[in-house]
Amino acid sequence: MMENETTTGEIYELLDSGGGRLLERAGGLITSRACHAAWWRRKLPGAEWRKAVELKQALKEPVKVKIGPVRFQLSPGGSLRALAPELEELWEEVQGLCAAFVDKQRMAPRVLNLFGGAGGATIAAAQSGAAVAHVDSSAEAIKRARDHAALNTLANRDIRWVVDDPVKFAQRERTQNSRYDVIVIDPFTPKDAKRGAFELERDLGPLLGTVSGLLSDKAAGVVLSCRQGSVSPTTLLHLMKQEFSIFGGVIESGEVLLTGPEGSTVPAVPSGAFACWLKAVA
Repeated sequence: MMENETTTGEIYELLDSGGGRLLERAGGLITSRACHAAWWRRKLPGAEWRKAVELKQALKEPVKVKIGPVRFQLSPGGSLRALAPELEELWEEVQGLCAAFVDKQRMAPRVLNLFGGAGGATIAAAQSGAAVAHVDSSAEAIKRARDHAALNTLANRDIRWVVDDPVKFAQRERTQNSRYDVIVIDPFTPKDAKRGAFELERDLGPLLGTVSGLLSDKAAGVVLSCRQGSVSPTTLLHLMKQEFSIFGGVIESGEVLLTGPEGSTVPAVPSGAFACWLKAVA
């Protein structure tokens, strides 16, 4: 089988949710993990839930997992949470923005992915021909993202891998008059992060102000997701409006939801909030 082909066993699926847990299929395994937002009753019978294995115990060798347009490698000791399957629709949004830009402008869009994590948005953008700057403060996270890019046959694409504090990087880029056509921001901070790490209430507003100065005259969009705390989509909407309304276009917001396959009755799981500034490519 060719490397870029995908087997059914690789596909990620949310099978059920409720009772404080998620039931998921990934890499041929059925697994369960805690989820404090899933208060409701489960739909599947207990027998189906008892098929779940403990991922960290069952995973003895790496397996491939495809979430939306992106393939990942889940290694022993890794977690589905780190792959962020709840961001699938936003990756597809980024991919669509980049594809439309290439179609209209006949050139590669410049994409900045701040807090790049496992690389979902970076890979989705690169798949549509974008030149991407992927920024994360963790060297280990950058290595994983590079491995995921290679898995998606993107090792030789125009991706700049930057180990740096995303806020400081954005500030330097602004002073150097760098410009981007699409900007992705996912300020996810682990619970055990060191003191002084990114705090939404303190740092998000100023970061958006910095980002607004990085947009090119052909900019197509800014995609923001927040997957920690209890931030409201309305809060993100107001923050985005104060920085990006001046550029025209539309601003929308909503819940980040982890959902089952299309047509399924699996209860969607609230996983944060998002807001996007979108402008049609001239």
